[in-house]
Amino acid sequence: MTSAPAARASMDAGRALPPPVLVVSIVSSYLLALHPGTLPRDATTTAVVTSGFAAVGAVVGMLLSRWASRRRPHPDTQTRRVVFGAGVLIAAGGAGLSVWWQSLIRAAVGAPPVGPDWWVAATVAPAAAVAAIVLIPRVTAVIAASAVALAAGLLAPADAGADRGQPSPRTIVVSEFGTLLRGELAAPEFDHPAERLVRSWMHSGGLAARAVIVAVPTGSGWVDQAAVAGFVDRFDGDVRILTLPYADVPSWKAFISDDATATESSITLVRELAKVLANRPAGDRPRLVLYGQSLGAVGADAARVWLEDHHPSLLAETVLTAPPAGTVAQASRTPRIVVANRSDPVVRWSLGSLWRPPAYPDDTVLGGRRVPEVPWLPVVGFLQSSVDLLAALDGPTGVGHRYGTEQARPVSGLPR
Repeated sequence: MTSAPAARASMDAGRALPPPVLVVSIVSSYLLALHPGTLPRDATTTAVVTSGFAAVGAVVGMLLSRWASRRRPHPDTQTRRVVFGAGVLIAAGGAGLSVWWQSLIRAAVGAPPVGPDWWVAATVAPAAAVAAIVLIPRVTAVIAASAVALAAGLLAPADAGADRGQPSPRTIVVSEFGTLLRGELAAPEFDHPAERLVRSWMHSGGLAARAVIVAVPTGSGWVDQAAVAGFVDRFDGDVRILTLPYADVPSWKAFISDDATATESSITLVRELAKVLANRPAGDRPRLVLYGQSLGAVGADAARVWLEDHHPSLLAETVLTAPPAGTVAQASRTPRIVVANRSDPVVRWSLGSLWRPPAYPDDTVLGGRRVPEVPWLPVVGFLQSSVDLLAALDGPTGVGHRYGTEQARPVSGLPR
């Protein structure tokens, strides 16, 4: 028979286990953090995400357990043991499935396999965060607040693509190949810069070229050089590419603060270009192609709509690369292609994906590396796409938000 002191010790140990509602809250949050995305995650990102989600679950669970303790007696020892044991097993199973999924994604994109550091980040880091919150909540709260304040002052979202190293000039610049003509930055006034850019295009022999590409840049004025190379190759070098900057800040800042400038600048430029092209016979003018990537795709699609309403015969085609979800029209009246990598979170991310699955435009062509995908879930899908944004620019061409010369492909059925 079990002695009385041993029985009391066993009961005390059982009461020392966390309340069931706290265990359920922590494990649920932890599983949300481990829900699969479409891009590999390094150990640091994994540690931050799992620890953050588990910490939120711990705080919510503590509040719920305090509220529940006022309404009903404390759970018995056996219930605590069963729920705690089940929670540990479920969390361990979730970690194992997460490693398996990471292995699939990494193999698909050619990334190194998961290492011991990833295991530590996915298990030890969140466990330590939960233990700190549950055992020393006040000290942990002070440390967490200090860390958040420090991070807010030192960290900023990453720039889009290769924005770095290609600043927006204030004067017209012609590339060394003579194909890319970059207008001056004079936002919010676009009329005069657009006029001067079109004149520069005409003086460079643009009217005699096979095509003229209006490339709407990203927020920093960047135009993907892979797309430039693709259009040069497609038209055998007989092409001019015009781009008019509308801001000189990272794209995410331009998108948040005033994405209308991308629309205004692109419409102004095509309006000036149309004044010249409309006066020439259809067989004696270059093909007009609209192109934009990311935030630039928003401006390019707006220019497409304007041309369809005012000069539909001038527009040959529109090429949009990775437009943010829900920012361009679902369909087009003129030839259009929307290029998107299967693993790109930018084309899936929007606040609307909190409650509905993301929808691609009708003329979307999915490319890039094939990666395993899981069914969309409300809230969870949005959260995981948000995390994937952190690594969207880390992979090679064809992975995440990285694109190559395939952007310049013609719309199906049109000549090269």
